Amino acid sequence: MTESATNPPPFRSGTVVIAGRANAGKSTLLNAILGETVSVVSPVAQTTRRAVRGILNEPGLQILFLDTPGIRQATHSLGSLLNRTARGLVTGADAALLVLDASLPPRDEDLGWMNKLAREETPVFAVLNKTDRGCRRADYEAAWAATAARHRERDSAWTPPPWRWHELSALTRDGLPALLDALRAAMPPGEPAFPTDQIADDPMPFFVADVIRAQINARLKDELPHAIAVATDRIEEQPDGSVRAAATIYVEKPTQRPIVIGNKGKMIRDIRHAAERELRDIYGTPHHLDLWVKVEPNWPRNYWMLKKFGYV
Repeated sequence: MTESATNPPPFRSGTVVIAGRANAGKSTLLNAILGETVSVVSPVAQTTRRAVRGILNEPGLQILFLDTPGIRQATHSLGSLLNRTARGLVTGADAALLVLDASLPPRDEDLGWMNKLAREETPVFAVLNKTDRGCRRADYEAAWAATAARHRERDSAWTPPPWRWHELSALTRDGLPALLDALRAAMPPGEPAFPTDQIADDPMPFFVADVIRAQINARLKDELPHAIAVATDRIEEQPDGSVRAAATIYVEKPTQRPIVIGNKGKMIRDIRHAAERELRDIYGTPHHLDLWVKVEPNWPRNYWMLKKFGYV
């Protein structure tokens, strides 16, 4: 009997934080890694407002991925909260995926993430995403070199975290196998933290709310860029296997309520129908939504409301 048969490799288990600025493709990358939709994807910035947890299970391996809110210039208190949440999740992770839009030059938010990660010991996988649109790798490598130089100037004993570059397209999956191989090798020995047949640790009410809010943002991003939040009030499975859910859409001002409802209710009907189609496609069963619109002044500064939405 061989040594490998008598001493099988230890089980590996770890946590990977997916970080980066808004619209760099973090949610698309997580869904591509898992082969399932566990994080809502939208062209509208900051669709993800919570740390969505997806779980990759393979023989001898479990990786918990945290898809964080996208960092962007904070112009309101909710934006500041989301930025703090995203940055705080990195500490203690086994690895960080810094997702960068390789088709565009580095932005201030990208440089801010490099500066944050330079102060951590967490190994960093710098993921140059969207390479199907072009790749400005040299620009990002120069940005990281400049960040590292500043840290060395301030502290001669500073040691950079392990930093590895990967080029890929989460949309086409080109380059994804190489990234996954590197992540598998980086995970430490440990027992699985979740059942090995579970792909997400994200409560369904929050996910349903995210789908509804993404549909609202797709239609009203200019009129109500940050004023909308959604809470799922009830989910019930019906005898025929379908699902009926009730959700409340919160706005800050009375003048915003008719914008969401629309002329003769057309806007909210369009939102409802689109969200129902997306939920049906994701879960494979019909979903029926009852939507209400409520005015809640200053909800972005109300701790208990933010907790209700799963943001804190």
